[in-house]
Amino acid sequence: MRILIATAGRHGGTQDIGRQLGVALREGLQSRGIAAETDVKDAGSVAGISDYDAVVIGSAVYMGRWCKSARRLIDRADPDLGLIPVWLFSSGPVDGGPTPDSNTKWDNVPWAVAHKTFGGRLVRADLTPMERTVVRLLRAKDGDARSSPEIAAWADTICAGLTMRATVADRS
Repeated sequence: MRILIATAGRHGGTQDIGRQLGVALREGLQSRGIAAETDVKDAGSVAGISDYDAVVIGSAVYMGRWCKSARRLIDRADPDLGLIPVWLFSSGPVDGGPTPDSNTKWDNVPWAVAHKTFGGRLVRADLTPMERTVVRLLRAKDGDARSSPEIAAWADTICAGLTMRATVADRS
């Protein structure tokens, strides 16, 4: 089984979530007797999803929106969406609260199996001068609200869904 994990972000936090998901999905499926290969890639470098059996697309959320490279990947993949299982995740905010984009648009797309929002990471030293200005105006605090146990639990949920699909396919 080939699984793509495509991520978009500016400072590496979302990519870290993608890498954790890649390892957890590969190991979780292998522990269930399913050979799995996971490709963790930047969303901007993915031409399409048709070569995969399942896809996870994730983006950091900035000012209530997903990164452009993740949105463009979905636009490029549009003909194949719904043909294979697709899971979505958002990362942010640091305080763990909801984001406007993650609680509306991505929760309701008909082709996605599920959408999950993870906490984000904010390291002021990593930001551009403009981003630091915005963070200062919003009074956002540095922090890391990502949870490895939460990421692993979600990966296990995805593994269960993929295992069920593989079992049904084997019976056909």
